[in-house]
Amino acid sequence: MTETTGGNDRNGRALARTGYLARLFNIGEAETVSLTTIERRCRMDRTTERKATGLAVVTGASRGIGRALSAALVAEGWQVLAASRSGAAPEGAQGVACDLATGAGRAALVEAARSAGRPVHLLVNNAGLQEALDFAAATPEAAPAIGDRAAMEVALNLTAPVALTAGMVPLMARPGGTIVNVTSLVARHPKPSAPVYSATKAGLASFTRSMRRQLAPLGLRVVEVVPPLVATDMTAGRDAGALGAGAMAAEVLAGLAAGRRTIAPGKAALVLRLDRVAPWLVARKMAAM
Repeated sequence: MTETTGGNDRNGRALARTGYLARLFNIGEAETVSLTTIERRCRMDRTTERKATGLAVVTGASRGIGRALSAALVAEGWQVLAASRSGAAPEGAQGVACDLATGAGRAALVEAARSAGRPVHLLVNNAGLQEALDFAAATPEAAPAIGDRAAMEVALNLTAPVALTAGMVPLMARPGGTIVNVTSLVARHPKPSAPVYSATKAGLASFTRSMRRQLAPLGLRVVEVVPPLVATDMTAGRDAGALGAGAMAAEVLAGLAAGRRTIAPGKAALVLRLDRVAPWLVARKMAAM
């Protein structure tokens, strides 16, 4: 009986993956091929395909990060479906008016993507809502309104990305499709003044990790974007030193081009690094926000 060490097992998997990719991209056995070379060719082929036929679907696209990202994708040559309740979109993008907090709105966006007549290469689940909800101050009279506001947050921040993933996966390019979920630093350490928002972002972060493994055999990539403080309507009044929406969009595109699984620009990257060594300190800072 032959004993297989962990290192040998990993090497075997790497060699099997190399052989599969070599066959997929018609690389002859006589060539000296490294996994890095194959993956570079894979990225080049996918980039060319996207430039020619790429369809991107961006939610929350009427303002903030979503609008800036939609405009940046148009500038790169993508066909963009820019989804929002108003249907407002940057020049060159196709606006889709839909309320993603409802099943009908989500179905309308999936149908718009289907009607585009080309594979979806990029889905960006960016739309979000943050409510300041004080459960401690709830009265019997106020409780129903708090519940309704919380339900809206859950529907838009978590249910919509989950449902859109289910609806878009059958339409996505395989291999080469990418799903981007915009989470938050409060997914790691909740913000007491926004408990439901924090919970939905934690749920979306967990869903992202699950989908990353589940969809990998289909050749689909799932990416988490963790923004720092970005100057948007949501952060108005507390956006001193915030990253501009355009700069955030550029960071997302650069991270996607580099093949990152987690894109955390600027101060977000510092917070995530600090969280690995002193989570108690990050938790205290987040609680004070």
